[in-house]
Amino acid sequence: MPFLVPQVDGDGNELSGIALPDVAVPLATYTGWNFRHPAIGQPGEILPLAGSYIPLPVTRAAKEASRDPRPSLEERYGNRARYADIVEDRAEKLVEDGYMLKEDMETVMARALARFDDMTKGTSLAATR
Repeated sequence: MPFLVPQVDGDGNELSGIALPDVAVPLATYTGWNFRHPAIGQPGEILPLAGSYIPLPVTRAAKEASRDPRPSLEERYGNRARYADIVEDRAEKLVEDGYMLKEDMETVMARALARFDDMTKGTSLAATR
């Protein structure tokens, strides 16, 4: 019997629902489910509510080395400032549409940039602040 999971985009992130900045401007693939590891048995079953976080490759070179089909952070955003602009635009749209409070903008931006900084430490993307 096939397992039915939500339809996803090219990054593996769900298409349905309200795309919060983490999903709309991704640094990773996020799922709300996961296949069971063969070591625990039943690898053909899923673990609902036990999601995955699969980081995007940071650089194009890392993407090519790992043969990851998803665009790297470098290819998507180019630098931290561009990433921040895109996150801010998405968050502002959510505020306009009534899905996020204006007073949450600062927290959303701070968390997004902290994750970006953590992922890009030691790379050329970290230097372009």
